[in-house]
Amino acid sequence: MRFASQLMRFPVGACCQSKTPAGRHTDTMGDDYETVRNGGLIFAVVAFVIGLLVILSE
Repeated sequence: MRFASQLMRFPVGACCQSKTPAGRHTDTMGDDYETVRNGGLIFAVVAFVIGLLVILSE
């Protein structure tokens, strides 16, 4: 809890101001969205199959 109180005292607005004008943010994650999405889908399928194998093995 002490760590959380230290975070609340930290001046977030002062250090996190963007140098780009409002409405003109560069889209750094948008280009790689398809890769992240495909990786998540593959992980979900693998986790589902492993879950089925664990359930059916007993």
